[in-house]
Amino acid sequence: MFDVALLFIIAFSGGIIAIIGLFVILARRISEPKKALQQRIGNLEVEVWKLKNQK
Repeated sequence: MFDVALLFIIAFSGGIIAIIGLFVILARRISEPKKALQQRIGNLEVEVWKLKNQK
């Protein structure tokens, strides 16, 4: 009886870890393009600032 309960607990915890991992992967894929876009905007702002200050 104890062996079956232990296997169930291990399987249940493994399922929870897999679900959490899936959500982490999805969150990274969603936020990754935003980070790249923010970096491009930052680079453009620096370039505009440099062009304005060259005069």
